[in-house]
Amino acid sequence: MPNDVAPADTADNAEAVSVTEKSTDAGGDWRASLSEDIRENPSFSKFKDVNGLAASYVNLQSHLGRDKIAKPVTDSDWDDVYEFLGRPESPEKYEIELPENLPEEIAGQFNDETLSSFKQEAHKLGLNAEQVKSLVAWQAGNMINQHEAYKGIIDQSMEQGEIALKAEWGRAYDQNVKFAHKAFVKYGGEQLAAKMEASGMGNDPDVLRAFANIAKTTMADKDLAGMSGGTQMALTPEEARAEAATIMSHPAYTDKRHPEHNSMVKKVQALFNQAYTD
Repeated sequence: MPNDVAPADTADNAEAVSVTEKSTDAGGDWRASLSEDIRENPSFSKFKDVNGLAASYVNLQSHLGRDKIAKPVTDSDWDDVYEFLGRPESPEKYEIELPENLPEEIAGQFNDETLSSFKQEAHKLGLNAEQVKSLVAWQAGNMINQHEAYKGIIDQSMEQGEIALKAEWGRAYDQNVKFAHKAFVKYGGEQLAAKMEASGMGNDPDVLRAFANIAKTTMADKDLAGMSGGTQMALTPEEARAEAATIMSHPAYTDKRHPEHNSMVKKVQALFNQAYTD
């Protein structure tokens, strides 16, 4: 009969209504009806009421045990899928491991601000923990490979430049390198000299040539002679040839009767030896 209601059913309905009213009365927070050990679980914070939690559960259950997952519709649906696939509760929960051999100049690009921004974006995209860890490791490894390749090109260029500079400066090579380093300190201070050394620019042939010329044109000969290892500065092949040409243009060089003729001939010979022998 329509008016017949089983007592048990009536009792169950009354109990359900009682639980709902209890959760509503407790400050409007449906989680108040949950046991204390799970009430504050952060995964519940996105649900406004029990209906939202139930709908999420039903949606998640519909995906379990299937080879294919139906495309989620709402943001909440997507969150359920992401979390089911391994996305952590928050961006801060991602664990990132950088390679131990990461060069300092590359490690600086993985600073806290950059990593935090990446974690935020990764969480937004729904990446799981392993995906994030693998992506960072790949990026770091890729940057190491690029760094090593670039360093190899620079080292090869520097080596070729050094060979060319040694040929250009001849016996004056070591002396002129000292001149250049002296100019680093004199005109840039110890701080510039340290930066030049740390960056490798202090060994760049073009930089050495420029600062050696600066030293020669601006510093006293007596100061430079002290760095040359002798009483006189060594000459580059070009300088030796230029000085020889000057002496050979003097009348005494071609006049065998001139008292300075023999000394000039010997000096020109010495200059040629310096210009054309290692």
